Order: sequence, then C-alpha cells, then structure tokens
Amino acid sequence: MLLRSIRSRLLALVIATVSPFIALVGVGLWSQWRDDQSAAIQRAYSEAQLLAAQVDDHISNIENLLAGLSRAVSTNPVDVSANDVLLRQVRLKLPELVNNILFFTPDGTNIGKSLSTASIPNAGDRAYFQKILAGERFSIGEVVRARRSGQFIVTVGYPVEDQEGRLQGVLAMGTKLERFQDALRIDRLPAGSVVRIVNEQGIVVARNLDGPNWIGRDLGKSENVVRHIAAKEASEFAVWSDDVERITGSSTAHRVPWLVSVGLPTDTALATVYWRLGWGALFAIVTLTTAFALAWMISLRIIRPLRQLRNDASVLAGGNLGHRTQVQTDDEVGNLADALNRMAVSLERRQDEVLQSKNTLAAVIDASPVSIVCSDLDRRIMLWNRAAERLFGYTAKEAVGTTVMIVPPEERTNSLGLYQRARNGESIRDLQVKRRRKDCTMVDVRIAAAPLLNPDGTIRGVAWAHEDITEAKRADEQLNRLAHYDPLTGLPNRLSLQKELGKLLVGDGSDDPAAIALFDLDGFKEVNDTLGHPTGDKLLIEVGRRLIEAAGSRGGAGQVFRLGGDEFVIIIPNCGDPCVVGDIVEQALRRLKEPIMIDDQALHIGGSAGVAISPTDGLNVDVLIANADLALYQAKSDGGQKCRFFMPVLRAQAQARRGLDVELRRADAESEFELYFQPQIRLADKAVVGAEALLRWRHPERGILAPRAFIKALAESSIAPDIGRWIIGTACERASAWRAMGLPIGRICVNLFPVQLYGETLLKDIEEALQQTCLPPEVLEVEITETVALNCEEAIVRLRRLHQKGIKITFDDFGTGYASLSNLTRFPLSRIKIDQSFVFNLAESAESDAIVRSLIAMAHNLGLEVIAEGVETDTQEAFLINERCEEAQGYLYAHPLPAAEFEAYLRAKQIREWNPVRERVSHA
Repeated sequence: MLLRSIRSRLLALVIATVSPFIALVGVGLWSQWRDDQSAAIQRAYSEAQLLAAQVDDHISNIENLLAGLSRAVSTNPVDVSANDVLLRQVRLKLPELVNNILFFTPDGTNIGKSLSTASIPNAGDRAYFQKILAGERFSIGEVVRARRSGQFIVTVGYPVEDQEGRLQGVLAMGTKLERFQDALRIDRLPAGSVVRIVNEQGIVVARNLDGPNWIGRDLGKSENVVRHIAAKEASEFAVWSDDVERITGSSTAHRVPWLVSVGLPTDTALATVYWRLGWGALFAIVTLTTAFALAWMISLRIIRPLRQLRNDASVLAGGNLGHRTQVQTDDEVGNLADALNRMAVSLERRQDEVLQSKNTLAAVIDASPVSIVCSDLDRRIMLWNRAAERLFGYTAKEAVGTTVMIVPPEERTNSLGLYQRARNGESIRDLQVKRRRKDCTMVDVRIAAAPLLNPDGTIRGVAWAHEDITEAKRADEQLNRLAHYDPLTGLPNRLSLQKELGKLLVGDGSDDPAAIALFDLDGFKEVNDTLGHPTGDKLLIEVGRRLIEAAGSRGGAGQVFRLGGDEFVIIIPNCGDPCVVGDIVEQALRRLKEPIMIDDQALHIGGSAGVAISPTDGLNVDVLIANADLALYQAKSDGGQKCRFFMPVLRAQAQARRGLDVELRRADAESEFELYFQPQIRLADKAVVGAEALLRWRHPERGILAPRAFIKALAESSIAPDIGRWIIGTACERASAWRAMGLPIGRICVNLFPVQLYGETLLKDIEEALQQTCLPPEVLEVEITETVALNCEEAIVRLRRLHQKGIKITFDDFGTGYASLSNLTRFPLSRIKIDQSFVFNLAESAESDAIVRSLIAMAHNLGLEVIAEGVETDTQEAFLINERCEEAQGYLYAHPLPAAEFEAYLRAKQIREWNPVRERVSHA
C-alpha cells in the first residue's frame, strides 16, 4: 500500500541504497559511544578508589594520633586532672579536626576530657565503646550533631592496653565532618563533579559541594545508595539524591565501612561523544537529502504523462466520452494512451445505445403513479421512475446503475427470498413490507414483482412495483396501540396482559409454566400529593424502565405491563422455579429502592411484590392474577418493600378478612364497639395522671373481643375513619365528665388509625370533639406508631398543627419501628411509650434491660418524657423507677376497665390519696 506510486518506489530504492552506509556510520558512532561511556564510568570508579584510599590515609592518621595518646594518658582514676590537661592540649593543637577527646575506663566511667563540661555520661552503651570491648582495634561510631557547637561529628574509639595487652581504657575522639572533606584531594576531577561519603547506615559523612547542608542527612532510603553500600564497589549511571543524573563510581574504604561515591557530570564526561553524534547525524541527513532530490527529479519525467492519463481517465469516468488523451510517447506509456482512446470510442458508441433504450422505457412508465423499479440479475437498478423518486428520495440519476439499499437490514433475508422467487419466474402480489428511504426513515409499502424476460425466454432481471401504505398502516397501528398499550409509559396494558397470559396458559400449563409478579409502589401517593401529577408521571415512566431492566436481568425474557395507577406486572414465561423468579423480583425491588432523579430532585420510593406461578397457583388468567394479588396484599401487610409468593392459606385468609369486614360493618351499624380505659400512673407517687382509651368489641356470640382479634382488619376497612372519629369524641366526652366530677384525670390518650393520620379531616374531627365536650386541648393526647408516622411526610405537618393547638403527641410501641434520631427530632413529641415486649423481660434479660435503659436515656436527652406499658410486676416497676422512667401502665395497676368501672377506680384512688392527707391534718 505504501509503494503504490512510481515515485514512492524510487524513493524506497534510494533509501535501500543509502541505508546500509548510514547504518555502518551509526554502528561506528554507537560503538564509540559505548567505549566513551565505559571509559567515563571506569574513571568515576577509579576516582572513587583513590578517594577511598585517601579516606583510609586520613583515618590512619587519626588512628596514629589516638595510638600516641593511648601511651600518654594515665589509666589511674586519680590522674583525671592530668588527663584533662593532656587531652585539652591535643584538642587545641588540632581545633579544625577535633571536636572533643574523652578517656573512659573499661566500665564506661570518664577519667579524662578535652572540654570543661560539667560531667560526662557513662559510655558503656555507645556503639564505638561496645566495639572496642568486643576486641576491635579501631571503631567508628554514628554521625551525631554536637550539642555545644551544633556541628556534625563522628566518634572514633581506640583501646588503651597495658604491656600484657589487657584493656585498661578506651580513648574516644569526636572528629568534625565539615573539616574532614577538606582532606580529600579532588582538584583533578572535572568541574561540576560531586564527591560524597556515607557510612554503612547511609548517613552523609562528607560532600564537596554544599557540604554543611548535606552532612548528617540520612540517605538510607535511597535505592541507589543502599545498592552501592551492599555491593561495596559499583559503577553506573545513577540519579543522586539531588535528582541529578551523574556517572557514578563507588568504592568502600578499608579502614572504615564508609562508601566513597564520585559523580561526574554527564555533559562534561560525554562531551566528545555528543560532538561525534552530532556530526554523524548531520552527515546522514545531508546524504539522504541529496539522494532524495536526485530521485525526485528523475521521477518527474516518468510521472507527468501518467498523471495526464489519470486525469483523462477521470474525465471519461465523469461521462464525457468524447474526450481523448493528448499523451504521445514511444514507450509503454504511449501504448497505454492509445488503449485509453480506443476504450473511449467504444464507450461513446455504447452510451448512445443505452440512451435510446432508456428513453423508450421511460416514456412508457414515466406517468405511472406506482413506484416502478427494475433491476438486473446482479440487483443493479436499471429503471427508477418518478414515483420511485418521490417515494424513496433517490433520484433516477442516483439510483440507476447502483444497488441502492432501500431494504433495511432486518428485511434483507426476506427480500433476497422474494428476489429469488421472482428470478425463478414466479409473480408476487400484495405483500406488505418495510423499506428505507434515502433519509433513513422507514416506509410501509405493498409490493408486487415479476421477472423480466429476454427474447429467448431467459430472465434478465426483476421488475418491482411499490405502493406506499404508510399512512393507512400507521392509522391501524395507532388504534391497536391505544387498545393494548399504556399511553403514559408505553408499556402493554391490562388487555395485553390478559392476552399474553392467556397464550402462556393454553392447555394445562404443565409443560410450559409461567410466573406472574404484581408490583405496587410504596410512597407513590405522597409524591403525587406533594410534587404534583407531572412529577408522578415522570416517576412512573422511570419505574417502567427499571422494571424492564430487571425483567431482562439474569438472562430473563420477562415482559412488563402496567395495570394502572402505581401497579405493574412482570410476566416470566417458561419459568416455574421460585428461586429464579425470586431473584428477578428481588432485583426489581432493589432497583425501585434506588433514588430516582426527577427535575433535579431525588425521590425515594419502594415497592412490594406478589408472585403466583402456573400451573400450581392457577390455570387461567383471572385466578393467577387474583392469587398474585393476594400475595401482594400479604407483602404489604408484612411492612411493604417485600416479595411474597402465593400460598393457598392466603386465599383462606382473604376470605376470612372479607367475612370479618362484613362483621365489622354490622358491629358499627349496631353500636357494638365500646371504649375501655386503662390508668396511667406516675411512678414517683403512684398517682393517676391519665388514661388510655382502648377499643373493645362486644360481639353478640363471642363476647368481649380484644383489639388483636379485629384491629388490623378494622384499620384497613373503609369504616376506620368513622370509628376513629367516634373514639375521639367518646374519649373526650368521658374525660370531660370525669374532670367535672373532680376525679383525678389529667389527660386522656387515644390511638389513631393510619387512615386518620393520612386523611384531611383529622384536625377538624379533633377540634369539633374538644369544642363539643369543652375539654381543654392540653388534656387530649394522641398516640401514633412510629412506623405509621414515618411512612407519610404529610403526617409531620398535621402533627405539628395539633401540637400548636396544645394537643400532645406520643409515639406508641416505641422501639419496634425504624425511627432514627434525626426523624425523631422532626416530630413535635411530648413523650414516647416503650413497647411492652421490652418491659416484659425486664430484670430477667440483660438485652431488654439495655434496650429500655437506652430508650429512656435517649428520650430524656431529647427532652421527652417516658411511659412504659405492660408493667405487671414489682420488679419491673422498681427497674423503671431506678432508670427515672416517669410513668407506667399495666396489669400491676389495673386492667383496661369499662367506663363505669374506671370511674369507680378513680373514685377509690381519690379516697385512698385523700385519707392519708386527712390523717396527717388530724395529727397536726
């Protein structure tokens, strides 16, 4: 591909000729580069060895000095003053080298020093001292900073022995490292060279450039320094600690374990190599440029006539068949020019024949309103009438002679089959297919096809007729879509669900089981009520999209439907495995829990699901949907945002609920509901501070029924608002009457149904009850469960309005729901009521003790009072008193009582509280 032209081939030949020569020059330069580089590295290493020898010499001088001192000092501790004078004289003679000289006994006690310091600590734990005790003749300590001068020094140790060679003491001399480097002779090194000495720990001992700032630095973490210390002898290109790359040679001194490194600047050491490389590169560039110029001039004589022939061929290809080339040469190019002219003559003659045939055919079909297209056996278009231009957007000039792709990819196989049928002699009529216009839009057409025959009866092509039926088909599809699809989400509707499910349930369903999952959104009503229906519509569209994703997860082929409102359905065909169905449904529920962004607002909803699987749970559409709906009801009854599978017991439970609902309506009509009252006791003095109104059902056959037998069904019944309104009015009426009698009733508590908290009439119902009974608002207290309150954002607004009117709010069954501290502070609460399930095990279960203790502490920290329900024993009461719980109620004080009995209880309580007072007055 790169050598298609003559010029490129000539240039390639020049490159092939010159390249070996340039390669030889390059190899020579590379070899010289390697030699010079090796010489520079060897020089650095040699310099490092020389400097290491100088270090050994300097250390030997220090050792000799210490050896002389070892013979002059006295090992007798009484001669400390004489030793001090001697050591001070030596230090004064060598101030640039010596920082301090010390003399120690073998146990580390100082008996001589060159500085007049107050005291010298015991040297027994010093490294250099330990090495001398271990038998070394000369030891090197760590690099440290002197306390008085602030200079970096290294301490060397030397043993003092008697004539028999027994150790009598240790001489220690602190050598100044800043002056140590002055002893190194580095004047023969190139400018910019760096000499560095580090000890075995990587601490800088000396450096010729900027020494004072480098001495004492820890280079132990430098990879290069660590590697050279370990190798003892090394040479390479290395990056130093100042981030400069140098030609580096390292050698370790023999007298001390110090690494001497010499770094030569690369630009100075390799200057000659760079000069040679520059001239070599210049020579190569000049050589290539000259060769290219010569090849370019030679190629022009060959390329010019060829370019002219290319231009002439382009003119002929453009349709100007009367054009002839003017190239005339005596070589192969001239022969090519003659052949081109002969071809042009032939094409011009053929063009005249084609034009005559085309004009004849065009006259016959030009006025046809039907799109007519004729193609040859290779499917190249031979005829394209005006109707085809209008239908498909391609002009006849664009279409004729080409294979214009009006067939979309998904129809190509079918189109090829039709073409083969027509090519085999078959006539095709009234087939509806889709075709693609020039602008890539689709058009519905009715086609007919017939073969085109030669005079001898052979087939030479196919004629196609296309009639546009787009508008008619669009109208049919619109009517069908309106009947079968939800206009908001675009999902199939209930009618489509019934048809699709009916297809899956044909027969007994044993061979092809199918599953159906009903979804109901949790929290959608609040979105609609607070943010409006446009936002709710967008939310439903997004829910549909997420359910489609979940239905297709795990390789599933589930189909999503919308029944209406916030109810959706997923059908999972050919699947009877509850595990697989459960995975798909759980995936859908997890997707519904995720935040949904609508108009820059994060909306949080959830969903509940009920599942039924055929044939086990039903053999027809209505039964299967009904059973899935029962499972959905169970999921919502269990707290929502769950999935439940249908079980036969659910239908029995549903029938029981319907029967109970009928009974409840009858009981309401015949006034069978009554209110019982249970006292609430202040633990501090056992006084009655209030009462809770509790609903009872006086059943004509079963007697008095407690709330657990009917309250859940009643809360879900449509009569719940009326019953709740009656409870509020009756409780206020009783409390007002008792207060008028002077009985000790400070408040009356009523429980609200969820529907009351969600409804709009709660405030009005309470205001009317208080007004009719003349009961002060602060006497009334409403109890709500934390779960009910947290599931409705509007509940907060309504509770705050009640609080503003003086009505108290209590969280009932506290601790069993999901109220967090942040949610707790949003509600205008007066107190919380600890659920009896926690109180029951008090003083017997450490877990219950801890929970109750925590709930009480949390409430007090929030400024709330606490009342515990279900108190039955003195032990439970004692625990609550000890934890500063304010109030309690339960069987320990009284069972729930009818109104008359509760009134008698209050009177008896009043007399018991009055008698001790009268007794105290009489004694006074």
